[in-house]
Amino acid sequence: METFYQGLGQQNAPAPNVNKEFPFDERLSSWEMSQLWILYLANSSIRYILEYFYTTAQDPEIKALLNEAKNLAVPQLDTISNIFNSAGFPIPHGFSDEDVEPNAKRLFSDALMLSYLRVVNKYGLVKLGHVLPLVSRPDIRAYVNSATVEVRKFLNKTEDLLAIKGLAVKAPYIPVPDRVNYVSDDSWFGGGLGKKRSINVLELSHVFERMETKLAERAILLGFTQVAKDHKVKDYFSKGHDVLDKEVNKWSKVLDDEDQPMPPSWRGEVTDSSESPFSDKLMLFHFISMLTLSVAANGFALTHCNRMDLAGDFVKSIYDVHSYWKDGIELLIKKGWMEEIPLAADRKEIINMKQ
Repeated sequence: METFYQGLGQQNAPAPNVNKEFPFDERLSSWEMSQLWILYLANSSIRYILEYFYTTAQDPEIKALLNEAKNLAVPQLDTISNIFNSAGFPIPHGFSDEDVEPNAKRLFSDALMLSYLRVVNKYGLVKLGHVLPLVSRPDIRAYVNSATVEVRKFLNKTEDLLAIKGLAVKAPYIPVPDRVNYVSDDSWFGGGLGKKRSINVLELSHVFERMETKLAERAILLGFTQVAKDHKVKDYFSKGHDVLDKEVNKWSKVLDDEDQPMPPSWRGEVTDSSESPFSDKLMLFHFISMLTLSVAANGFALTHCNRMDLAGDFVKSIYDVHSYWKDGIELLIKKGWMEEIPLAADRKEIINMKQ
């Protein structure tokens, strides 16, 4: 029986129309190859997670939005496949119907699934913005621009529905300053043994965003841990709770010390089901992908932190999350589940083969 991914290679959606009046290199650059490879696997995994979310959702409006999200992933997979075929690049295997059981018992509440959809959308929009600047081929630029528009529109729909359902989480408000102020001394960097200055809005925004995202990820991880079948995968997820608990405790202390509000915890939105809707491979890959984006988000936040204690917190987060991420990659490799991203030619090995 033909699999979904075999079908993609035969029934590709056309790539976006581009102006071909000028010559361009049909080859994929290393940047284009790597980013399309990452986007393909990410869309492949989230497509099947959203299929289960859609099937188990109960609220009609949330269900409709999840269906729209699920359907957005398929054209992206088709277009990337078409671009790969134009360069003779093998289509990644990704995931298939075998990696999801849509009719498994309900594992997450509608509120949690909608909130997590916002996290996925947010990461997706950031990733597409990261991809675009170094893309050379016009058809790939057209695809990334088109995908960015679609994800941006969908993020707005998600935010609107969260507000309608009373689930919107807003970053903290602070008093509006009555004048322009200038930094006068090095106490701006304070946060060590001396008196700490108040957190500024950039730092506060990043701390709150990290806290909000970690709470949603921790709830999803709780569900994954409950239903994982392989004991090594379950052990890895269990270790993840320690990592995320430390993250949540760290950022909650910062918010509490600054008398700022806390985002909601979603762990009560996970049911007691132990019936897995996903393969262990899909859950492990997806969570590792989220960790990858988390490391990048911590790095971005670090560049906006002038208070040294907060900068140190983000440096520690990068190290802790990356170490846990590496353990997950090692597990993917041991299980034979990790597709190898293309390697540059080993010229020395090629030369030695000729001798």
